[in-house]
Amino acid sequence: MAALDVTTLTVQPAGWNQMVENHKKAKVILEKHGARNVRLLAPVAGAQPAGTVPVVWEADDLAALGKIMDPIFADPEILAIMQSSADTTSWTSSILGDLPMP
Repeated sequence: MAALDVTTLTVQPAGWNQMVENHKKAKVILEKHGARNVRLLAPVAGAQPAGTVPVVWEADDLAALGKIMDPIFADPEILAIMQSSADTTSWTSSILGDLPMP
């Protein structure tokens, strides 16, 4: 069962360029620790508020996701990225798993 981490960023207009640059840096760090298919998505239709973008990455299962997340949140580079945007960006994270379809 694939597991996905979905972090929804809410970015103030003044922080948009910094968020994009931070995502480029974070993507490299996430992939270094084993995250796959790291992507930044932009809503093109629907009821998402302006400035809301999801960052999604995946792992084979929940155990693999945990093995990726532990070193990520101990990585001083990713912590610095998160801290650098705290004034203009807020986020919430969810972990999602595939539902088996019979």
